[in-house]
Amino acid sequence: MKFLIALAITLVTSSVFAQNIDDVVRYSQTNTGGTALSLGMGAATGAIGGDFSSASINPAGLGLYRQSELVISPSIFNFTGNSEYYGTSESDRKFNFNINNLHLVLHSPALNRLKKSGWMGTTIGIGYNKYTNLSERYTFRGVNDSSSIVNAWVGAANGLRLDELPSDLDRAFNAYLIDPLNDSANSYTSLLGPKFGGITQRGTSESRGRIGETNIAFATNYSNRLYLGATLAIRRIIYENTFTYTERDDADTIADFNNLKYTRTLNDKAISVALNLGAIYRVADFLRLGVSAYVPLDYSISSNYSYDITSSLSDGDHFPGEITGNYKYRLRQPARLTGSAAFILGKRGILSVDYETVNYAQSKIIEDSGVFDATNDVIRNKLANTGNLRIGGEVRFQDLYLRGGFQLLGSPYSNPENNQGITTYSIGGGYRESEFFIDIAYVYGQQEKNYYAYNPNLANVSPANISMNRHNVVVSVGTRF
Repeated sequence: MKFLIALAITLVTSSVFAQNIDDVVRYSQTNTGGTALSLGMGAATGAIGGDFSSASINPAGLGLYRQSELVISPSIFNFTGNSEYYGTSESDRKFNFNINNLHLVLHSPALNRLKKSGWMGTTIGIGYNKYTNLSERYTFRGVNDSSSIVNAWVGAANGLRLDELPSDLDRAFNAYLIDPLNDSANSYTSLLGPKFGGITQRGTSESRGRIGETNIAFATNYSNRLYLGATLAIRRIIYENTFTYTERDDADTIADFNNLKYTRTLNDKAISVALNLGAIYRVADFLRLGVSAYVPLDYSISSNYSYDITSSLSDGDHFPGEITGNYKYRLRQPARLTGSAAFILGKRGILSVDYETVNYAQSKIIEDSGVFDATNDVIRNKLANTGNLRIGGEVRFQDLYLRGGFQLLGSPYSNPENNQGITTYSIGGGYRESEFFIDIAYVYGQQEKNYYAYNPNLANVSPANISMNRHNVVVSVGTRF
């Protein structure tokens, strides 16, 4: 599935690094992390319970515990990015090892263990679930006969006096890449083109980071029929991105120009607190229904940024100097409502379905100066209410379990052409005995996007088609007591 990103790297029009709608989507659209059991079933565990992933999906599920447990879930993650740009294919990848889940669950049964009605006990859980792995790396490369990034800089500079140029365009001017036209005070021209042939363009985007959540959860059980739970969730974001873009005159068709390089970095750190409330009702021995609501507070985000433009011309190399800065703002996240159903097939297996609704148009960047007002207008107009579907199943063979699942994260965008949906498939299995268990899951996620190296409204440029594939292997090892 494809979506469009007009990455206007040429339009940093103030000393504040331009936050845009894509950053909002990145931090608001999260996968569901957790244990290998949950991931193997496509995270469709909202009405199943008995697993710590319930703390993030439906905390009432902790009420189905009958023992305490301690679990750790290491994982191996591999991202592959394949691109097609002006007829040239490139491939890149990024690999890392991390902890996907770590938790302790303490179950306290009722004092009268023979009772069959009333409050049957309580469960307290504390732990960490990784929601989204933000690590990725992709490269695109091709020969563009239509435009250069310098044409986009010219388009952004036109109408501004030299003393009005924002920092990035001032660097392009001091790198001798743009120049006033006929001594005009507010009209500019490109010093390179391309004029007589193609120019080789190459870009690499490399990111690392995560969205993780520390959960403190409580659940209780009434008559083995009604389960209630609540989670205090502390969500953290760590995100680092470096985008490196170059243009070269490999064909030697542009007078006085050898190459240019544009580098941009962004480092974000954020924290937010949320309350997750849930309930599960056992309608019959074969059917459980669940509902949960995730209500987050605003992210407090601290951003550090830098960008740099250098050039190599016939008269020498030019280094105008790097721009750095930092700023703080808040990001309002949308609430989430999830409905779940689990069909219990005796001791043979489980079939489960979760459906989550989220209105991305309710997202908002909050900063008192109003610098993000235009971005918030775009959020309201371009983002929409959507749904996330999760389906999973488990089959039991005595102490062995086989699992499979599917997730479809709906596009946050209202325009179907701007599709950022994510499709995820998973398989898994496990072995369980009274005091020890081990589970394993393999999760494959697929997404495509069209990536613009610079603003297509300012210069004629085709997008790089990026196919992104995420492979994640998670192993959960635990003991019950």
